[in-house]
Amino acid sequence: MFICASKVNGGLYTTTKDYPDEAVHFARSHPLMYQPIKPVHKRPILVKTDGKYNLKQIAVDRVEAEDGQYDVLFIGTDNGIVLKVITIYNQETESMEEVILEELQVFKVPVPIISMEISSKRQQLYVGSESVIAQVKFHQCDMYGTACADCCLARDPYCAWDGISCSRYYPTGMQAKRRFRRQDVRHGNAAQQCFGQQFIGEVLEKTEERLVYGIEYNSTLLECTPRTLQAKVIWFIQRAHEAKKEEVNILIA
Repeated sequence: MFICASKVNGGLYTTTKDYPDEAVHFARSHPLMYQPIKPVHKRPILVKTDGKYNLKQIAVDRVEAEDGQYDVLFIGTDNGIVLKVITIYNQETESMEEVILEELQVFKVPVPIISMEISSKRQQLYVGSESVIAQVKFHQCDMYGTACADCCLARDPYCAWDGISCSRYYPTGMQAKRRFRRQDVRHGNAAQQCFGQQFIGEVLEKTEERLVYGIEYNSTLLECTPRTLQAKVIWFIQRAHEAKKEEVNILIA
C-alpha cells in the first residue's frame, strides 16, 4: 500500500522525490483517471441558467415506468427548495429535454439545504438544513387531479391513471388489481393514452376557463394554480362593451 508523501502524516516520505523506483513505476502504470469520464450522452444532464437559486445537493431515484426507466433527480437549493426533475434524451435530435415535475418549498424559512438522503423502500426523501430535517414524499399523485388527461400530462413516472384516479404506478406483475393503466412519461400524449375515456374530448379540445369580474380602477385577485408545472395559466381582460379580449401580462415577484 502506498500513501501520499506528507510532512504532516509522519510517513516514510516527506516529498515525492523520496519515492523508490518501485513506487514511481506503480504510480505511472496505475493512473486514477486515464481518460475523462463524460455523461452517457456526452452532454450535461441538467443546465440551469435562470439564477433564482444555487444548486447544493442531489439525490437520485431510479424508477421503472411504462415506457422505460427514468432517473428522478431531487435537487436541493440554497433557499430551501427541492426540484423534482427528469431529463429525457431525444435520440433523433441528440438533445436533452428537462422536465421539472415539482418545485417544493420544504422549509418555512428559505434556508440552504445541506444534506439529502432517499429511501426507495419507504418512498421518502429526507432533507436537512443546519437546524431542521424534513420528510418529503417521492410522489403525490392525487394532486394531479381526477382526470386521465391531467394525470398523463403531468409526465410523472411515479404516477399513472388506473381507470379511477391518478395513483402510484407499479411495474407489470405488481399491479394485478389495476389492469387499466395509462402513462406516457416521454411524450405526455394524453390524446392517445386517454382515448375513449369519458370527457376526454372536452378536456383536449377546450381549455378550462374561469370568469372573474372586476371593478374598474380597483384591484382583483387572479387566482388559478395549475395542477402540474407542465400546465400554463393565461389571463385575458375583456372591458365593458368590448368584444375583443387582451392577454394580461402577469409579473411574479
